[in-house]
Amino acid sequence: MLKPKLMLAISLLIAVSIIVFSIPQVTLANQPIKLSVNGEEINTDILPQIINGRVMVPARWVAEALGAKVHWGEETKTVEISTQNWLLQLEKILHQAEEEFALAPDAKGEIKRLWRVGDNYILLENVWYRDYDYWLCNTYTGQKNWIVSFIENARVEKIEDNEIIFIAKGGGDTGDYDFPYLLRYNLEEKELSRTQMYLQRDVAFGAVSSWSLLLEKVSLQGEDIILNLKVAPDQILAGGFKKPLTIVDYQRDSISMRIYGVTTKKYDNQVIEPDHHLIKKVEWRALSPDEPVKNPELLQMDFPYGAALENINFNRPSIEVKIYTPEKVAYNVSTKIEDDNLIYTIKFNPPLNSHSR
Repeated sequence: MLKPKLMLAISLLIAVSIIVFSIPQVTLANQPIKLSVNGEEINTDILPQIINGRVMVPARWVAEALGAKVHWGEETKTVEISTQNWLLQLEKILHQAEEEFALAPDAKGEIKRLWRVGDNYILLENVWYRDYDYWLCNTYTGQKNWIVSFIENARVEKIEDNEIIFIAKGGGDTGDYDFPYLLRYNLEEKELSRTQMYLQRDVAFGAVSSWSLLLEKVSLQGEDIILNLKVAPDQILAGGFKKPLTIVDYQRDSISMRIYGVTTKKYDNQVIEPDHHLIKKVEWRALSPDEPVKNPELLQMDFPYGAALENINFNRPSIEVKIYTPEKVAYNVSTKIEDDNLIYTIKFNPPLNSHSR
C-alpha cells in the first residue's frame, strides 16, 4: 500500500528543436562538423549546420546521448526533454499526492495500486473507503487527468497498447449497482466508452434498500426474457427507485436469479417453455424470508462481481427466477424504469463476444 504522494511537474520543457552554439565568424563551409558527447562521436540523421555564425545541433541526439528522454508535444508544439528516469518521476509524482488527492481536510485518499502505461504514462488507483478513482499522469509533461471517477465503481481489468480496460458497476455512493459493464479509455482520443458484458459466472448487483416490488409478468420478447416488476401497492415511496438486490447463481445448464424485496401474486410455481434455441424452460416462485442464500460468499466478495456487503439482514421476501439452458451460455442483465415499473431484460450468448466470463 502506498501513502498518497503525487506531483505534476516532472519534466523540463524546452520549446526548441535544436541546440545552438555561437562561434567566431570564420568560413567552415567545406569542413564537416562532428558531434561528440563525452568523447564519443555521434552520427545523426540531420547534420549539424552553421547558420549566421551559429552551429545548430539536433537536440534529440545530444539529449538521448546524455541519458535524457525526448518527446514531441503535438498539442503544445513543445519539445519535452526529461533528464529523469520514470522511477524518479514516479517518486516525485507520489510526493505531492497528499495534496492532489485530498478529498477533505480530515479524510484523505490513498494510492492502492499503480501501473506503468507505455513509455509516457502512469495510472494511479486512488481509494477513499470504497470509492475508487483513476488518474492518468503523463511522465513527460506532468499533466494529470482524472479518467474514471468513483461514480463508476470500476476496477482495472487490463492495460493494452492503446487503451485501459476497466470493469465497472456504476451506482456511485447510492448503492444502486448495475450489472457489470466494460469501460474503455482510449489513450489517443482521451475518451471513455461503455459496453455491455456477457458473463459465465455468479454475480450480485442492485441495492439492499430498494422499494418492495411485485412480479407482474415473465415473458419472452424476441431472444430475450423480460421480467416486469411493479411497485407494491402498500409501498411508501422514499429514497428513490433502486434496483433490488439481485444474486445470480450460474450453473452449466441453468441461471438462477434471486431478487430480494419482490413478491408474486401466486405462491405456486409458474412455468413457461418457449420455443427458443438457448432456453428450455423458465420457472419462478416465491421464496420464504428464511430461505438460505446459495452462495453467501458472493455477498462479501468485492466489486465488480460481488456485493461487498457485511452484516446484512436478508430476512425479506424474495423470488427465484430459474432459466434452464441446453448448454453453457453467456448472459447479460439490464434494467430500466418506466413510471412505477422496473423491467429486467435478460439476454444470452452474443455472437463473437470476447469479454464473456
